[in-house]
Amino acid sequence: MKQPVTLLALLGAVWGGSPTRALAQCHFAYVPVYAHHTCHCCHDSCAVEKPFVPARWGGYLGALGMVDQRRTPYAGVDAAGYYWLRPRWATGLRGNLTGKMPVGAAPETYAGAQQPLVDQYAITWTNNLLILDQSRWRVMAVAGAGVGGVRLYDKAVQVATKGNCGCGTTAKEVAGAAAPVTEVGLAALYKLKRAEGPWLTLRGEYRQWNGSAPFGLPQQFSSYVLSVGISLPDAPPKGR
Repeated sequence: MKQPVTLLALLGAVWGGSPTRALAQCHFAYVPVYAHHTCHCCHDSCAVEKPFVPARWGGYLGALGMVDQRRTPYAGVDAAGYYWLRPRWATGLRGNLTGKMPVGAAPETYAGAQQPLVDQYAITWTNNLLILDQSRWRVMAVAGAGVGGVRLYDKAVQVATKGNCGCGTTAKEVAGAAAPVTEVGLAALYKLKRAEGPWLTLRGEYRQWNGSAPFGLPQQFSSYVLSVGISLPDAPPKGR
């Protein structure tokens, strides 16, 4: 039974490698067949296991917190989908939406709403650049541009709504506005497992509102944005 092994070793030496290295590429299993009182040698395809190569598509989902220039806090959701064009450069779309938040301001600055509520949303084309790439830690520079919007509601005026649970009421929408927005910031990522897995992600940015609104103060809706969530999958390796 040693003849096949010896032949492979000789072939490996002739090809240009050592017999030990040639044999190391294959795994042999000897399965005894007792009915014939002999053994059969079975081997695999001799393929060497390759390192993990992640997909170039990625995504992010997190919880969002914002504070505008009038120190009105907002809370909402943040999501993004992106594609790694280069090992250190990803580009894609990002969207976020906040809930309706009360603002402590004089009604005359909010189109006469007696109990003003405001929410915000944005859709941006976002670019991520890896500036620190470690096995479990990464830091990215983030920059984006797109369209943002704000909507004003008056909680003092309720309108009827219909839903799966029957009829209800909600605050009346009084006005809205949209404008170009730009954002710039940093993102820090920490791999939760040593193997392939999700990255805990913290994003901090400043979003510039480049327009006006029929309510609120000028430049009020430029905001500091903080987001915490999970990113998948891993970024491509440097050699790809």
